[in-house]
Amino acid sequence: MTANLTSSLEDYLETIYLLQQGSAQEARVRDIALARSVKASSVTPALKRLSEMGFLKYVQRESIRLTEEGKTAARRVYARHVLLFQFFHDILGMPEDKAKEEACGLEHALSDEGMDRFVRFFESLSICPRFISGTCDKSCREHESAEYAAILENFKTLDEVADHTSVTVKQIRAKGSHRQAILDMGILPNVVITKTLTTAEGVIIHIGTHELRLTDEQMRAILVEV
Repeated sequence: MTANLTSSLEDYLETIYLLQQGSAQEARVRDIALARSVKASSVTPALKRLSEMGFLKYVQRESIRLTEEGKTAARRVYARHVLLFQFFHDILGMPEDKAKEEACGLEHALSDEGMDRFVRFFESLSICPRFISGTCDKSCREHESAEYAAILENFKTLDEVADHTSVTVKQIRAKGSHRQAILDMGILPNVVITKTLTTAEGVIIHIGTHELRLTDEQMRAILVEV
């Protein structure tokens, strides 16, 4: 959980972030109340607190906009939601509504280390030919197997992909805080991203309608399947 943010405040940031995707790029109190299934009068105190903390800009009776700090915090929560939903729905086979409910309940408590462990699980599941059967031995885990090498030939790093191409993320080849920063953006195994535009400062990508900007170093760390 981001320092000083309660689970409830993180939920509000996540809701606003999702409402702001697309062409509107803004959210209103009634939209937030509807999405959160609460009264509008319950939304205002949360918005004022988030505004005081620097996570959004809020003026009464006007639209709400997240600051860059607010977007970062919201993406961090949402990334955990996506990861946990994948686990409960795709791996454990829970119905979609139940998987969403579980993900919502646990996303605030998932630590960086816990998130990294989940991601490594999905990376192995996506790449290792022996993972599901339980025969993934030491050579396979250390990427020395012929099967692993053959699979990697079909993958590229994001910097090798042409603009306007949609790809599926397979692995994040970064360590420490650099890896965590990429994960917190929601760039996770099995997530489909579109490389939209390469600029002098880096690249613009989209995850659905979510727009993100990556550096050259980050692009080289993301292994994808076209």
